[in-house]
Amino acid sequence: MIEPNPQEWPVLVTGAGGFVGGHVARMLARAGHQVRGLVRKLPTEEPGDPKIEWHVGDLLDVDSLKSAVRGVRGVIHVAACVNLGFDPNGTSQRINVEGTRLILKAAIEAGVERFVHTSTLWTLAAGTAEHPADEDTAWNLDTIRSPYVRTKREAEQLVLEGDKGKISTVALCPGMVVGPRDPKLTSSILLILLAKCPIAGLPGGGLPLIDVQVLAQSHCRALVAGGTGHRYAVIGPYCSFLDLARMVRTIVGKPVRVGQLPAFLQRPYTTIAGLADRLVFRGTQPAVTAASVAGGYLKLYVTGARADQVFGLEHPSQPDTIREALEDLAKRGRLQPFP
Repeated sequence: MIEPNPQEWPVLVTGAGGFVGGHVARMLARAGHQVRGLVRKLPTEEPGDPKIEWHVGDLLDVDSLKSAVRGVRGVIHVAACVNLGFDPNGTSQRINVEGTRLILKAAIEAGVERFVHTSTLWTLAAGTAEHPADEDTAWNLDTIRSPYVRTKREAEQLVLEGDKGKISTVALCPGMVVGPRDPKLTSSILLILLAKCPIAGLPGGGLPLIDVQVLAQSHCRALVAGGTGHRYAVIGPYCSFLDLARMVRTIVGKPVRVGQLPAFLQRPYTTIAGLADRLVFRGTQPAVTAASVAGGYLKLYVTGARADQVFGLEHPSQPDTIREALEDLAKRGRLQPFP
């Protein structure tokens, strides 16, 4: 696997104060890259963190973007609005689409060579256990209706077009990202709920997990690997929500009392969640949305073979990945310590 030469690749990472962006920025910096992190506010650094040049700015501020991309050879665009729920203020459209359009335009004008975009598995498709979907399978996730999915699909298309070949681009589509140092509990909130709830009734769906360190590695290698205008499913093995709950409960040393919700409850639960999201929570509770309920019943079988080969990825076991995330949550006081 060809690795980018750190001395030759100064890089801008957007969203570098977040979960995935933070891991990408720190991995690049530890490898010796000159890393500039675009953030809305300075993140909390921890002992042992490598040096990162923090650039406080905004994806919708053209002047701050021009300053952020100046002098870099690669841009890794991780920043996004992640919310499967009701979006009354159009935040997803502004950040995910217009923000991506502006940072891509700034990168092109600055002569940036490579633009790596963090997309999502929801822009791909669902296959079956026997015939998993891949990057070329036609999109079939119509049941997942949310501004987030719509805007991420639109942003991904913008990036892959590269403004008609003016810049080399690649999109990475991760599954459910699991690992330590998740400041906004983007995906860790599910692990917390499963660890704390003594009894859980879960829908029968599932999706692939991806260790955050492996995902960060794929971003770093995508600076020089991967075909321009291509997208890659960066994922580990498929994991049902029932199996995820069993692993979490076993790791934290709690009784495993989980059951599968009947399929006939999907429609009424989806309707109720959608109404609650719009009328009560107004998009503030990402776990209570029509899209999240529908996604819970979806069996998202996808293969990551192409990304594994192109980026030379090796995945740790799911229990190891989940345990590391849970131990970090316990260390930060989000969970009770466990054996």
